[in-house]
Amino acid sequence: MTRSLTYSLTLIIGLFCTAPITAQNAIKFENTNVDTQDSNNNGRLSTLEGYIPSISVTEDGKTAYFSKSSEQKPLYGLFSKKELLHEIYRAEKINGKWSNITKLKVCPKYASAKHPTVSEDGKRLFFASNMKGSYGKYDIYVADISADGSLGVSKNLGPKVNTKEDELYPSIYNSTLLFFASEGRDGFGGLDLYASQVAHNSLTTSVNLGSHINSSRDDYAIQLDVEKGESYVVSNRGQNHTIEQVTIAYRRQTMDGTMVAYSDENLKTALNTGTSYEYTSTSFED
Repeated sequence: MTRSLTYSLTLIIGLFCTAPITAQNAIKFENTNVDTQDSNNNGRLSTLEGYIPSISVTEDGKTAYFSKSSEQKPLYGLFSKKELLHEIYRAEKINGKWSNITKLKVCPKYASAKHPTVSEDGKRLFFASNMKGSYGKYDIYVADISADGSLGVSKNLGPKVNTKEDELYPSIYNSTLLFFASEGRDGFGGLDLYASQVAHNSLTTSVNLGSHINSSRDDYAIQLDVEKGESYVVSNRGQNHTIEQVTIAYRRQTMDGTMVAYSDENLKTALNTGTSYEYTSTSFED
């Protein structure tokens, strides 16, 4: 994919700053040894992965999704070393405390699933997995969430999103705009951030968010603050590959005395196009 297209809203360098991402205070879930990050934090560093995103919480604040890693013996090889395996969990907030920790079977045993994010309406769970049937290493998948909390079939988002390399860190905005990081396209270097409009059982072609969102290093995640008119990008573009949060202001109209960072109407057109593509066939069903 060419390096064209940037963010749907005009980006402005009117407000541009960086802040190091450091380890935050972890949430201790009741009756479990699982620690993870508050959804209000920016995630944390990991010596193994570089960046671990925060937990994903439903809009009503009652259900949280997160992933946990552990070393486990692989399926094959009697004398094989243990491998790092990622699994997704759900927690419920009862009487102000997180409890009822449940491991979710979103992929087959011995495959990994991580970076879960739940849609605002609580009806869909997006995540990355390397299960058999993926296009490459890690692909982005989605599973419907029923009213009782059970998950439906895990569906691969297909080649419009996934490549032969890694697709990671999915996040959903306004229930339909999917952001994710990919290293399988001709981008600006390392992991680049992309976006796709994801409706029920359909999605648009993924679009690179452009050179003022992405860098020559790894760009992991983006979050929007519409009220402040800011976007927050987590990247290791800092000195010595330090992970930082980069703040970029955006507005629909340029302002006097403000330099426009980048503007491209092609992205807005692509994200609002009527052309859509169905998900691929079922990849996993428990």
